[in-house]
Amino acid sequence: MSRRLLLLALTSAACFSDDPPQLTATVTGDDTSTSTTIGTTAVTPTTTTTTGDETTSTSTTGTTEPVVPTTSTGDTSTTDDTSTTGEPVVDPCKDEEPICPEGPSGAPGSGLEPLDRCNFALTRAPEWDNLGPLADALAETLPTRTIAEILADLNNVAEPAPTVPGDVEALELAFRWDDEDFTKAWWIPQGLTGSADAYDDGRLEGRDVVLVGWWFAKELAMLSFDKGVRVSLVDFTDAPDLSLRHILLVEPVPGDPVDFKPVPIRAGSIAWYGDTLYLADPTQGLRVFDMSRLLAVNPGVDKVGYDSKINDYYGGLYSYVAMQVGAYKPASGCAPRFSTVALDRSTSPPELVVGEFCDGISACDGATDGRVFTWPIDPVTGRLPSVITWASSAAYTGESQIEGITRSQGTFYLSSSAPAGDAGALHVVPAAGPGVPHGWIDTPKAVMLAGDRIWSLSEKPGARFVFSANRTAYE
Repeated sequence: MSRRLLLLALTSAACFSDDPPQLTATVTGDDTSTSTTIGTTAVTPTTTTTTGDETTSTSTTGTTEPVVPTTSTGDTSTTDDTSTTGEPVVDPCKDEEPICPEGPSGAPGSGLEPLDRCNFALTRAPEWDNLGPLADALAETLPTRTIAEILADLNNVAEPAPTVPGDVEALELAFRWDDEDFTKAWWIPQGLTGSADAYDDGRLEGRDVVLVGWWFAKELAMLSFDKGVRVSLVDFTDAPDLSLRHILLVEPVPGDPVDFKPVPIRAGSIAWYGDTLYLADPTQGLRVFDMSRLLAVNPGVDKVGYDSKINDYYGGLYSYVAMQVGAYKPASGCAPRFSTVALDRSTSPPELVVGEFCDGISACDGATDGRVFTWPIDPVTGRLPSVITWASSAAYTGESQIEGITRSQGTFYLSSSAPAGDAGALHVVPAAGPGVPHGWIDTPKAVMLAGDRIWSLSEKPGARFVFSANRTAYE
């Protein structure tokens, strides 16, 4: 069976299995309360051209399959990927059979071990066609707000913190949540992204913001329903004055009227680019949310979705919800675990960076079996450029218990919970050579880069902080 037929067959399957390519980067420098390559393949920027009533994408390494017709979600469409000369562009991975790696051969801490990128493809999932019209119907039924409008309607505060638990060098800015979120066990902070990822100038309407992802543990909350995932928009422009608002992530569902439900996954790792928010779904891939039209809902009752008795929608005590509009799922049997996701803006086009948590006990056969993957995104749409998009790069990281990961200029920054107890570590892993460990915040989670700052956060109840440190201290 050819690789193309295999991929199409797998794409239509109900489930995808769990289990990397050569590293490549083109471097460019609640409401009631320059080319850097590991391996041999480089990424070619994607552009879009229109000829008559057909839109075609120019070459993008890691992509080849035709993009399906445009939907109401704004997904781009092509009939073939073509070069600027009009000739078809064929990714060499198209005809390669996936061969899943058996595990790293290098010693822990020895650095990146490149893997064949052709083993790791993502496919455009049916959610784009199923959820798009439902999201449109909800947007016609309920008032909508842009994320910039939410920024002008923040309703809570965070508290500045002079220190954070752990061993963080060159601390520049830190804050903790209010007393409720600082100690509440059932909302667990995990993901981190911000305006530095989302916008070319690094700012949202001239403001510096971070966006933090949390997942909900309903058994600890002793609720009969799940609230899924929320994000917290935090404005730190005028620090030490910090303001914020929580926003619930929801999935549209058919009904009369159209309804929505929580996203019940035990994860909150996120990456934000323009109007697009990616949420890592550990076993399914990447869920995609629309940040351009958040729904204004009734925050007065602790329930999620439509209540026919009063003809109103609720957001689990939150005033705004963001709708899922699509998803990308693994297209081969060598599928990654989507433990954490980030954005690399130093490449052209930008790339999503996905990392795996492995401890050799609850996840993976070995503690250092965790891998890192990158996929290019269209800089105009913020989405993957084709129906099937192969990874630009993949490798074993050589480190264990990776909680957060990002990359810039070919260098990876990995937060780890591997030290004994609650202690954390930050591993700086260059494109070639061994990684360098540094002290880090206790119980660490995601990592984000923003200019000369490196951001991260902690998750332990009673010790929940978000902070930035001077990046030069780690290079």
